[in-house]
This record gives sequence, C-alpha cells and structure tokens, in this order.
Amino acid sequence: MATHDYSKLKVAELKELLKDRDLAVSGLKADLVARLQDADAQAAPAQPPQPDPASTSIPEPLSASADDAAPAPQQLQDAAHPAPPDHAKEAVGGMGDAPPPSADEVNLPAKRHLEDAVAQEETKRIRTDAAIAQQVPPAGDRDAGTAAGEPVQVREAPSFASAPDLAQVGEGPNERVVAESKVPTEELVKAANGELAAGAGADEGQAAGEAEEEEEPPVYEYEPEEESSRPADLYLDTINRSALDFDFERLCSVTLSHNHIYACLVDGKYFQGRGKSSPAYAHALNEDHHVFINLETQKVFVLPDGYEVDDASLADIKSLLYPRFTPQLLKRIDSSLSPSLDLAERPYYPGFVGLNNMKHNSFMNACLHLLLHVPPLRDYFILDPLPSSSSTSELVRRFGMLARKLWNPKQFKAQVSPHELLQEVGNASGGRFSITKDGGDPVEFLGWLLNQLHRDLGGTRKPRSSIIYSAFQGEVRVDDQQIIKTGEFGVKPKFDLDRDIKTTKTPFLFLALDLPPPPLFQDAVESNIAPQSPLSAILAKYDGHTTREDTQAGVLRRWKITRLPPFLVVYYKRFTSNRFLEEKNPTIVNFPLRGVDMSDYVDDSAPISAYYDLTANLTHQSLAGTAHAESRWRTHVHLRAPRDPATGELEGGLKDEDEKWFEMEDLQVREIEREMVSLGETYIQIWERRTPTGTWDLPVETPKPKAARAKDAGSAAAAAKK
Repeated sequence: MATHDYSKLKVAELKELLKDRDLAVSGLKADLVARLQDADAQAAPAQPPQPDPASTSIPEPLSASADDAAPAPQQLQDAAHPAPPDHAKEAVGGMGDAPPPSADEVNLPAKRHLEDAVAQEETKRIRTDAAIAQQVPPAGDRDAGTAAGEPVQVREAPSFASAPDLAQVGEGPNERVVAESKVPTEELVKAANGELAAGAGADEGQAAGEAEEEEEPPVYEYEPEEESSRPADLYLDTINRSALDFDFERLCSVTLSHNHIYACLVDGKYFQGRGKSSPAYAHALNEDHHVFINLETQKVFVLPDGYEVDDASLADIKSLLYPRFTPQLLKRIDSSLSPSLDLAERPYYPGFVGLNNMKHNSFMNACLHLLLHVPPLRDYFILDPLPSSSSTSELVRRFGMLARKLWNPKQFKAQVSPHELLQEVGNASGGRFSITKDGGDPVEFLGWLLNQLHRDLGGTRKPRSSIIYSAFQGEVRVDDQQIIKTGEFGVKPKFDLDRDIKTTKTPFLFLALDLPPPPLFQDAVESNIAPQSPLSAILAKYDGHTTREDTQAGVLRRWKITRLPPFLVVYYKRFTSNRFLEEKNPTIVNFPLRGVDMSDYVDDSAPISAYYDLTANLTHQSLAGTAHAESRWRTHVHLRAPRDPATGELEGGLKDEDEKWFEMEDLQVREIEREMVSLGETYIQIWERRTPTGTWDLPVETPKPKAARAKDAGSAAAAAKK
C-alpha cells in the first residue's frame, strides 16, 4: 500500500480522515499524522481509496490543545473495564445499524462513552452559572456520516455492563484509545451550540501545518441583581438590639476614660477610640464584633475597616441613644391613652416606666418621677435647646437626657437607669447624695436638686429667672410678734395689734405643712387604727389667723400666702429627731385628687385661680414603730386624659375611672385604683393650678450677661443726658 504524505494536509483534513476511520481526532498535528500512518501500516492490503482533499467537503474542525493528550484520572478509571458492546442493538452515530466493529475498534464504544461523559460534565458546570442567558444543552458526538452543514445529532451515551481490563491492553490500538480518551470538551460544547462556523478551518490562505487560531471566549449576559431590603453592610446583621443599653455612664470599660467613647452594637460594651491602638479596635479583632456607634456624634463605624455606615435600619438605635421630640409628639403622648410597645412587644406607657435602683437610690428615683411628670418642666428640658447645649452644666444635660429617655415612645425595654445622672449628682453635691449611702431624705434631695438646676440654668433671685422659679416659686407673708409673759398659767399668747408686728415676705419652693401630733396614749384597739386628718385642717396654718409659738425665738408667728405658684410643692413634716432617736408621725392625710380650693389661704390682694389638682404624690412606708427601717418610697402619678379647659370635665365621653393612676417603686410599675392614692403615708405632693386653657406656657426671663447689662446701662445714661 502506498504511503501518503499526511504532513501536507491541514488539521481539518486530517481529522476528517481520522473520523472516517473511527479513530481519535484529538491532539497536535504530528499526533494526527502519526495516528494515520500507524493505521495505514496495520490496515489490510485492501484499503478503500483515500478521499481527495480538494474535492471532499470537510466538516467543521474542532480545536484541540496540548493538554488534551493526557486523559483525566476519572476517565482512565471509566475506561478500565468497558463492557463488550451489544452489536445487535448498538447504533453507530445514531444513523442506523452498522456491521460489528473490527478487532482494532474494540475500545471505540468506551472512547465515545468517555467523550460523552466528559462533555456532559462540562455542560452541567456551565448550566450552574445563573448569569448565562441561555442554558447549554448536553453535547453529543458528531456522527461520522454527517455531512458538513447538517445539524449535530445528539444521542444518549450507551451503557456498558463491564469494561475491559486495562492491564490486558497491550501495544496497539487499545493503548492509543486510552491515551486519547480525553476529548476537547469546550469545542464539543461550541459545536453543539452551533458556535463554530462550517468550513472555518478550510481557509485557503492558511499555511500547511499552521496551528488553528484560538476561539474568542463567549460573552455572558448577566441579569441585573434584584433590589432587596437587606442592609447594605452585612455586618449590620450582627447587631444585638436586646443587649443595647445607653443609660450607664459613658466610660470606657478598659481605660476608664470619658473621651471618644464608642458602644459595641453586638454586646453593648463601651470602648474608647477606633484607631489601631484603641480598645475598640482590639475588641473588634478579638471578639469578631464589627459595628460601633459614637456616643457623642451618633455615627456608626465598622471596625477594623474603619468606614462609616449610614443605613436607615440604624434609626431606632440612634433614637434610643438620643431620643428626639417635637411639640406635636409630646402633645400626642399626653393625649393618648393607648400604650407603646418595646422590643419584646410588651406594652408600656411613655413616662410611666421604672427606674433602676443600683443600691440606695430609691428615694432619688421617687423624686425624679415627681419632677419629670410636671408638664412644663418636662417640655422645657426636652424641647428647649439650652439644657442640651454645651454652655450648661453636666447636671442639666444629664437631667434633660433622663427626661428624653423616660418619655421616649420607642424604648427597647420599658425601664430606664438613672445611673448617668446620679453619678453627676454625687459629683455636684460633693458626695452628699450618693447611690452608696442609705437613709437619704427625699425632701433634702429635692430641695438641693431644684436649687442646683436653677443656678446652673443661670437663675438669680428674681422671680421667673429660670424654669424652676417660674414653675415652683411662690411667696408667703410671715408676721412675727414678741411674746410677753403675763404670768397666767395656761393662757395662750395672742397677737396684740397695739404692739409692733414684724412682717416679712419670703419666697418658697416648698410649702411645709405640720401634721397634728398622734395621741400619746392608745388602747389595744386604737393602736391598730392610724390617726387621720383632713387636708383643710392642715392647710389652716396659712389662713392668716392661726398662730404658732416659736419657743426658741420667743415669738408668736402666723402665715399667709401672697403668691401661689403654678405648681405647688408641699411636704408634710413626718419626721422629728432629737439627740437620742428619730420618730415618725403616721398620720394619714385625707385629700381629694381634684379641686382643692386654696382661696382661704391666699391674700386677697392676689386675685388668681386657686383651684388645684393633684399631679404627683410621694409616700413612705417603713417597719411598724420605726422611722426608716426597711424604708420604701413610692410615687403615684396619673395618665392624664383630655379635659375641657373651661369646665375641667373629661372629653370624648370618658369618665374619671378612665384616668389611670400608677404606683411606681424603682422598677415596679403597676396600675392602682384612684381611691388607693390617699391611703398611704404621703410625704411630698405636687399640685397643679387650673388654667383657662388647660395648658402652661411659663415665661422664663433669663438675665442678660454682665457685659450686655453694662452696655444697656451706658446707653440709658447717654439717653438721659440728651
């Protein structure tokens, strides 16, 4: 048989000849030529004539690479034991029945099975890419008898019961089949999709033996990503809102510094700074916590990366850190009788939440509830910019922050800790009031707090120079006359109009009321009954006629109120002490909740409304027979219902029973019946004077600075000279 010079043919022509002989078509051109020459050497003498390359229509070529010459391990394993094919049922190329294969073609089905398997695996991998516009169909073998330009026939890979033993394959065609078992899967997929143009390899200008040009990679069209409500930063998913509590003092848990404090939004701990040497940076690396908020600027950062995050999902956290209010929001809170919900979906009423008792601050918590339920005082510390500015004292700023947190309608939990304010109270009072000292008196603390807030707000001795004086300052006239002993036993001294009477007017923030002394002797039955006294009998001290004898000063004294404040603070003198012990007066005061007429105790020269309604009530309870043993301080406040300003009647068909009253003791908040308010041993009360409109707009005449006053004085003097 004449030997053909296959090296002069092109790669596409060589592959066509190999397909006609059912031989492998992968590999370099030298491999293809050697494969054809080996086939000619082993072929029988009677060989069919070779097709003329010039006249034969060459099918579309499949590009190959050098890596295709080595079979994959899985392919070797699959080709190790091919089962002998069923010649009666097998169809070659899907074109119909064919004669049984020759001895040289024993491993041809295994080869095709491997080619199909690899092509299908590659097709499955391409299908998994969701961004590909079109799915890639499984690639099949090109039938040897398919003419150029005809569609590719895809067939199922034949199954084999067994595979020939690889160890029994010797030198010959079997070994070459195994060596060529890896197929060019990328080209098979492209051919199946019709991406390779027919006759692309038959370019007349291509030199003999020249390698084929590489195909351009396919351009995949990705669908746009759908918009999602998921936070833009994945670290925001790690925020634990149930662990957040911004009530404590802003102090670094590592350095104990107050500067540049950040709160970890995963565990709620405070750390300083966010630089590479800061405790917050170290916490982010050690604990894998990445989201931090600056307690001053309220900016959120991701550490250790250090970039700022501004996401709408953080609005509730910023509102918890610094609650913001408007006059309309406060008005809605006051007029609503429906509760808010905390993070755990538990209902609570803004303003009627518990205050944490760290150790011995129960009496201070009761006083704070008294003050923060006075509407104009609350509104001033929440809405006015002065209490939150840097020009005021730290005590004023922290008191205003406590007011914001107590009335916040978006609490994470229905409780507030006054720790930050009480720490400053201890500093400002020089340790006089501290959470570590037991036995404090609410009257002393309330008096100190009001006077300190008045001074820190720039108040002076003038009335209405601060919100404290505008709300609570009244005036009383005191008449004193020297007592002259007549020598008559049992005769009470009286005012003598013929003698000199010393009259002074004294401003007050508290109105002190004396309780009648309890009976000295009681039987077994009376000892179980607490003595009682009506409020009118106690207020008779200020009617201008009732006198009290001051034995120490040797004077006879009487009182008359000359100016009633908008909010009248009264306290009952329950505790008396001497050098041996301290005693408590257990007298129960009987008082109405609304409509106390103060006109009998006010000077006629001040025609003002004298009807007062109870705003808050503070009671004391101790062990029987003791003054302060096991003391418990409770505050009674009420959820105001809208009323008609002229008549004072409830609006909207509401009844007095619909106006809820709550008893608060530290963290305990419970609703009580209105009749229970006057049954306790009341100690401090705040009464609100009725107004024609039902609202308060207290004027605050803030004094001008000294430089401004000097300038105004100079201008007035110059105008007088002219």
